[in-house]
Amino acid sequence: MTTSSEVLLTSEASGQMWNVCVWDFQSSTSLLTYKGGTCAPHGLAVLNNDFIISALSTKPVLNIWPLHKRDNQHMKMVCPGRVTALDVTPNGEYCIAAVSEKIHIWQVCTGHLLAVLGRHYQCITCLKCCDDGSYLVSGGDDNMVIAWSLGRLLSEAGEHNNRRAPVHVWSQHSLPITDIHIGYGGSRARVLSSSLDQSCRLWDLASGEMLCCIVFDVSITSTTMNLTESLLFAGGSNGLIYCYNLYDRPIRAERHIQSDTDNPNTTIYQSHSKQVTCLSLSLDGSQLVSGSHDCDVRVWDVYSGQCVKTIPHKGAITNARLIPTPPGVISEVKRPILPMQPFERHLYCPQNGGDSGGDNTSDTLNLYINQFEQVTQPSNATRLYTELLLQSRDTFDEDTSFTQGTCIAQMKDEINQLQSANKKLYSFAIDEILEINKPS
Repeated sequence: MTTSSEVLLTSEASGQMWNVCVWDFQSSTSLLTYKGGTCAPHGLAVLNNDFIISALSTKPVLNIWPLHKRDNQHMKMVCPGRVTALDVTPNGEYCIAAVSEKIHIWQVCTGHLLAVLGRHYQCITCLKCCDDGSYLVSGGDDNMVIAWSLGRLLSEAGEHNNRRAPVHVWSQHSLPITDIHIGYGGSRARVLSSSLDQSCRLWDLASGEMLCCIVFDVSITSTTMNLTESLLFAGGSNGLIYCYNLYDRPIRAERHIQSDTDNPNTTIYQSHSKQVTCLSLSLDGSQLVSGSHDCDVRVWDVYSGQCVKTIPHKGAITNARLIPTPPGVISEVKRPILPMQPFERHLYCPQNGGDSGGDNTSDTLNLYINQFEQVTQPSNATRLYTELLLQSRDTFDEDTSFTQGTCIAQMKDEINQLQSANKKLYSFAIDEILEINKPS
């Protein structure tokens, strides 16, 4: 359907024509439209290039569309409340949603609600995962930006503890957070936050230190950076977009930018008439996409600062983002690797002694063959080993070495049987679940 390496996803507040629209970035033609409600700001995500997830702005529901289907049928996931921010991990394993001041983390392949985080004191406005999925950063109306270690949170899955300690809590902003951008580098990335207090602050994720603060003469409502993190883009409530060179000389910890003065390190894009709501850069960093409350999506040439393209909409733009073209957009043959399971509304408690104080020593491995069938295979190595010890203790004769040798031989036979069962279970997982040995 398209030869472009990137597609543009947009959503707008009216919902008259669609919830989400997929555009060819080069020709600006509509490729696919997905209907059903309106998408909330910061409520649009693409899961593993297979599904589009949209958080409805008025209902506690997530709409999910498979990209390879053209019939506009979608799944609905009911959430504990209205979702105010949404993101997914880059590998597509976890879906993270903010419901008021709480953060919910679901495992996509099982639907388990693994964690519910409560550290913010007011509504969360934005969520972002770093490029390797190791960290999660949230910002809210309580003026705080909080960094979480996703690995630490998942290791504590099932614990009823809504006060898990975050890695960093940045509270230097004085007004609500409007947008968050995370650069490349995993746990050593830089985090950029914007706020209604007319500032953008750059943080080091590894040390937690604030690297610099850029102060504008207008409230900042959206922000992003290029791949090399040399240019900072900030959208203001007055419709202006500021492009600031972070590598100016001399380097200062706090920098002030005025829109009515000439600054060789700042380029101002002027075309929107109302507040800028979202910004996104192309892969090569040469073009910038912006959405605004004036119902237009505009494409800018970064180097000249000129608007090269305008895509009109029916309502205020809530989301506009550029992504690499998913295979499902090009061909209907490309299907999702794994189906999505319905998201649970209650916190998942592991069966490993979850309600019995941890006294149960048996492990359970759940294998999900498809959306409707579940196979449970118990692994009782510890219990069988204990029973063998008890049996050998009852039949053991200290005066007879023959009896001792017989017990040891029996135990070795049992261990061999367990190893054989483990190999069969592994072969079953490879052959039946992943289906890599089956002819297509």
